[in-house]
Amino acid sequence: HLLGTSERNGCFVSHAYRKTLVYRFMSFIVDVNRDHTPAEQDREYVSNLVSLFEASPAHRYGVLLAMDGVYDSAGNLDRQRTPIYVPNGYLFDVCRGHEKLVPGASVNPLRKDAMNELDRIVEKGAVLVKWIPNSQNINPSDKQIIPFYRRLREFNLPLLTHGGPEYAVPSVEQSYGDPALLKPALEEGVHVIVAHCAGHGVDRQGSYFYRFLDMLDKYPNLYGDISSLRLIHKTRRLRYLLDHPDLFERIYYGSDFPLQFFPATSPLYFLGELSVKEAWRIQEITNVFVRDVATLKALDIPDECFERGMMFVKRV
Repeated sequence: HLLGTSERNGCFVSHAYRKTLVYRFMSFIVDVNRDHTPAEQDREYVSNLVSLFEASPAHRYGVLLAMDGVYDSAGNLDRQRTPIYVPNGYLFDVCRGHEKLVPGASVNPLRKDAMNELDRIVEKGAVLVKWIPNSQNINPSDKQIIPFYRRLREFNLPLLTHGGPEYAVPSVEQSYGDPALLKPALEEGVHVIVAHCAGHGVDRQGSYFYRFLDMLDKYPNLYGDISSLRLIHKTRRLRYLLDHPDLFERIYYGSDFPLQFFPATSPLYFLGELSVKEAWRIQEITNVFVRDVATLKALDIPDECFERGMMFVKRV
């Protein structure tokens, strides 16, 4: 995730979000000097991310993600309801300066210039579109979005969309994380990747995770990613995938950076699959990218899961 707070970069964080415990905690784990100006903090965040990334031999490229906002009924950006906004323009500026980072743009289909913005991001080299429907107030099953899906299919541009409830960023409607709402996109032929495999969340019809797994049988253009499945409250979902290795044929690797901090994630949470000695050795790795990959490789995640993301880079 590309994070930013400086209006100079077009970014902003709402006053309401700044007051939350989640934001204060996120500010603590992001290694920037809070005495610096917002623009300086933005530069430090990118510099720290790039340094960690370049020191990780397992990573050849990284897809960096923007974050569009909430839009009103007229299709205008609603700053009052948008918790955090990281525009595509800033994303392209950052990626332009770092050749191993490729842009994963964010376009809310309810913005009045959504189609033009899709054209623009494709021209500038975006490799996918990223949504957090819960926080961006996007109902993926809304029929008015169908033309947007058709344009994604025309451009062969994948949709990476959050699955399950969202807690790191304030939510407008948690039910929008239901993977079943993505059926219109899938039926239009869009290559859809459900972040976190919808690994956390339930409603009266059951678990989002198992609903996602059932949908894999019906939709060959549906995929998942394992970002956040190392978080302590989601490890059982990763264990399920490990017990069903054939599922990794439809799974991408994702880091969910910067949410890779201890004690939220740790190889020690996989004792049984890993020995104490092996888990402790990995835990002592200071680079979070290296530690994350080392954990997953020790768990025998197939190489194809890590390599599948190269399809995005080929678009650049």
